Amino acid sequence: MGLKVGVVGTGRLGRAHVRVLRSLPAVERVACFDADHERAHAVADEFGALACDSLKALFDSVDAAVVVTTTSAHAEVALTAIAAGKDVFVEKPITSTLADGEAVVRAARERGRILQVGHIERFNGAIEAVRPRIGTPLFIEVHRLAPFTIRGADVSVVMDLMIHDLDLLGLLVGERPAEVRAKGAAIITGEPDIVNARLEYDGGCVANVTASRVTAAPMRKVRVFSAAGYFSIDLLSGVATHYQKGPRLAEQLASLRSGAAVGLSDMVRVEQLRGDGVEPLVKELDAFCRALASRSAPPVTGEDGLEAMRLATVILDRVGPARA
Repeated sequence: MGLKVGVVGTGRLGRAHVRVLRSLPAVERVACFDADHERAHAVADEFGALACDSLKALFDSVDAAVVVTTTSAHAEVALTAIAAGKDVFVEKPITSTLADGEAVVRAARERGRILQVGHIERFNGAIEAVRPRIGTPLFIEVHRLAPFTIRGADVSVVMDLMIHDLDLLGLLVGERPAEVRAKGAAIITGEPDIVNARLEYDGGCVANVTASRVTAAPMRKVRVFSAAGYFSIDLLSGVATHYQKGPRLAEQLASLRSGAAVGLSDMVRVEQLRGDGVEPLVKELDAFCRALASRSAPPVTGEDGLEAMRLATVILDRVGPARA
C-alpha cells in the first residue's frame, strides 16, 4: 500500500505541498488541515485530497505529517505529530527558536521518527549542477531579496529568508564559520527586515550574505569563486553560469600585450549549467517519501535544520536589537 501523508496548513505553500504530494506515485492518500476550514476544503477539492476538521482527525488518517504552518506554530504541530507516532516534514526554519528546534529533533530521535526540514534550495537544479564542480570555495556572495509579504513576518528576515542561504553555505563550505559579523535594520516589522552578514571560515573561505524583504524586485543569486573558476548561480531561474580559463589563455594574453585585439570571450570559457528541470518541491517531497519507505535518514535532517538555525541565531545576536 502507498503512503498516507497529511499537510498541516493550506496557505500558498501548503497548497503547493498538497498539489505535489497528490502527483507522487508513492503517495496513496493526501489529507489536509487548516484552522481556516473553508480554505482546507477548497484545497482538498481542487486536488482530490481529504480535508480534516481537526489535527487529531488528520493524524488518525495518515502515516506522516507535512508542517506548513506559520513558523511560530511549527514546534507545537511537529511535536504533536511526533507524539502521535508520525514521521514529519517541517518547512524551514524548523522552528522559531533554537530551543524549540532542539526539542523537536530530540523528540523525533527518541521516538524513532524520520524528520526532514524543508531547505528546498538543496534541490534547486542550479545548485545540483554546480556543486560537483566548485571544489573548495574561496569567496561566496549571496543576495536574497524579496518584496514584503505577511507570510514569514512572524520571524526576522534571517529566519525567514537568509536561513536558506545559511544552509547552502554549510553544504558548499563544509564547516562552521569561525567569525561572524552582521548588521541589520527593521523597516516594516519589529524584527530585522534587511540584514548583511560576513562569515569567515578557518579553511580560508569568506562569505558575504544579504537578505531583504523590503525590495521591489525579487533576486536570489549566489556567486562562488574557487580554483575551478567563477560560478554565477541564479536560484530563481535554476540556471548557473561557469566562467573558467580558456585553453589558450596564455597565448591570448601574450597577443593582448603585443597590441592585438583579443576579446574576453577568447580568454574565458563560459558554460551554462542547469539541472534536470524537475520542480525542486517535487524532488524534495519525493526524497521524503523515499526516506519513509526505506526508513533511512532524509537528505536534510533535523540536525541540518538546527545547524542553519544556530548560525542564524549567531547572526541575529551580532545584529542586536532591531533598529528602524
